[in-house]
Amino acid sequence: MKLRTDFLEKLSLNLSALQLELLQAYASLVWLKKGDLNLTSVESEQEIWDRHITDGLFAAALIKKLSDGKKTYSLADYGAGCGYIGLSAKIALGEACDLTLVETLGKRCMFMEWCIMKLGLKGARTLNIRAAASSGKAGPFDFTTERAMGKINDILPLCCADLKKGAFFIPFQTENREWAEEILKKCSCVYERDLSQEYKLFGEDKIRRLPVFKKI
Repeated sequence: MKLRTDFLEKLSLNLSALQLELLQAYASLVWLKKGDLNLTSVESEQEIWDRHITDGLFAAALIKKLSDGKKTYSLADYGAGCGYIGLSAKIALGEACDLTLVETLGKRCMFMEWCIMKLGLKGARTLNIRAAASSGKAGPFDFTTERAMGKINDILPLCCADLKKGAFFIPFQTENREWAEEILKKCSCVYERDLSQEYKLFGEDKIRRLPVFKKI
């Protein structure tokens, strides 16, 4: 597997050799168990890095920027699946990031716990509940994120409920979907256009988006 790292310097993610080894090891763990646990439809271990871990690294860079030099901060990844976003971000952000992986399926939580143990990650755990069941009980967190949970207007109330005041929700969007202003008002959030980012994955022309919402 080739670790494509050219973009990391531009993102100010100065990953150590150990962090890169951990990311590679995580990809290998996913590839090892993907059939047994139906974790993913990817056809190669390389694709895990190119499409999924890379997504997590873009999120990590944005979280690092928004953390504004804090020594520690908390992150919850909703609909965590097998941990592509949350675990990749945790490895990249290191001990500064305290991670909670929120996932409905127990077998995926068990897989992520296994990865946390195998990789020796401290400050990471799973929460085996539906995002809707959390409803402000899991946090509060400094950051929340999600990928592929559903429509943005449905996701906003779920992922913003566990935010601290002044904290950020960062969802992944492959389309420029709009959200209802009344939903933002209900969530006590505002859209931070200037903080939001766009990017592309390797070999893609599709623009991907990381909009940023702030709890007020």
